Amino acid sequence: MGDGARLVPVTFLRFLMKLWRKKKNNVPTATRYGDVFRSARERERKHLRHRWQWILLAVFVLLGVIAGYLAYYYYTLQGDVQKEVGNVAPADRREDPFNVLLVGSDSREGLTEKQKLELGAGDVEGGGDAERADTLILAHIDPETSKVTMVQFPRDLWVPVGKRNDKINAALLGGPERIVATVENLTGLAINHYVQVNIVGFRDLIEAIGGVEVCVPEPIPFDEQTGLQVTEEEVGMVRFGGDDALRFVRSRNFASGDFERIQNQQKFIAAALDKVLSSSTILRPGRVNALADVARSNVDIDQNTTLKGLAEIGSKLRNFDPDTYEAYTAPNLGTGFKTMGGDEISVVVGDFDTMEVMFDAIAANESPAEADGVPSISPQTIRVGVYNGVGLERAVAGPARDKLEAATTVGGEHVQVVEVANAKNFRFRGTTIVANSKEPEAERMAELVAAAIPGAEVEVGKTKPGVDVAVIVGRGKFRTEKVTQILPIPIPKPGDLPEVCARDHASGD
Repeated sequence: MGDGARLVPVTFLRFLMKLWRKKKNNVPTATRYGDVFRSARERERKHLRHRWQWILLAVFVLLGVIAGYLAYYYYTLQGDVQKEVGNVAPADRREDPFNVLLVGSDSREGLTEKQKLELGAGDVEGGGDAERADTLILAHIDPETSKVTMVQFPRDLWVPVGKRNDKINAALLGGPERIVATVENLTGLAINHYVQVNIVGFRDLIEAIGGVEVCVPEPIPFDEQTGLQVTEEEVGMVRFGGDDALRFVRSRNFASGDFERIQNQQKFIAAALDKVLSSSTILRPGRVNALADVARSNVDIDQNTTLKGLAEIGSKLRNFDPDTYEAYTAPNLGTGFKTMGGDEISVVVGDFDTMEVMFDAIAANESPAEADGVPSISPQTIRVGVYNGVGLERAVAGPARDKLEAATTVGGEHVQVVEVANAKNFRFRGTTIVANSKEPEAERMAELVAAAIPGAEVEVGKTKPGVDVAVIVGRGKFRTEKVTQILPIPIPKPGDLPEVCARDHASGD
């Protein structure tokens, strides 16, 4: 092909290029600059998108590292506190009611001899490193209704432990398996979760959360054993640090001894759980770390209970709402004496017939107070007059009084027989029970008394002043039957504090 032929395409291309430039130059200036700005903005947006992608990636990586550390921390701590405990198995289904055994060990490990004396913690039975259950609570929890039934066992309760009888707190000497087996045999209930805290751990736990406030409406005289004292000036919402908290829950320097101690412990458990699970603790890493350190050294849970599960149990136990919470002391006949090793020792005598009714009700997920079939009125608040209605020749009122008191004994207390005398007439064929028409609660009181005197007729009428229920013994044999009554520990409604405590609570003192 010649040179002229090769120039034709080149010339044609140059012509097209001129046309394109001319068309481009005819585009308005604003349009041309707009394209430039749009291109710049697009480049900036791409740059920002890339930058945010890197920032988000860095955040996700950081969160992943934190989550990984927390998971490692969680499972390491869980592994430190979980222990193999025989006889403990979780409920079949998550929604099923379950039972938790809470054990407060009196182990003094970690306390100096001076601290033991100052805290009244030098009285370990058996000496040395003997470890007994200073506090023993069975909590029955229904996840579907959030209802909690809590039963606390007096530590001196005389029960079968292994192959012999002993105080129930001695069962821990054989380890967690022995105390679990003891409670299961006594109650007939399976233990699904096990939690144990020792004395030092309790003290350090309270210190870790910055102390706990508890309502103490009346002064507590000085207790030489523990050093506990609350003066008249201090009553109200009292803040307990670790040492004082330990003194408070261990003191038995009360009129009812171990029984009021049980109520104090339940009151303190509620306040402590409320503080542990509050935002003032959970949102403060320092307190959370301190709690973790306490748990490592002083808390044991069974192999099936996770830390998350433990927190869920705690959240249920912290709500002391009377509508969903019932607290009891294991039924007993008060204090007595038993011979052990040649020595006579003071014990709490179990009321095993009433225990059977209680724990059968719990097994059926029912209220023990409703299962006993009698009104929930303390017998000792009922003023009774016992009268002879058969004639002067027969002294029946005195023996009837003794039998009635024995039949209405609940927790070592019974009805108050305020008068023993002759009736106005002697024409009573059978025993008659009269409820004071001027006393609003007298009919319910009479119902309880009638449960102890089967076959007696009950009516409402006039009684002597100061007598809630009159029992007129008629002809025939005066027969009594032991009352089965399960009284819950009184629980105030949320916010229903005694005036002295409500005032402190409102003022924030």
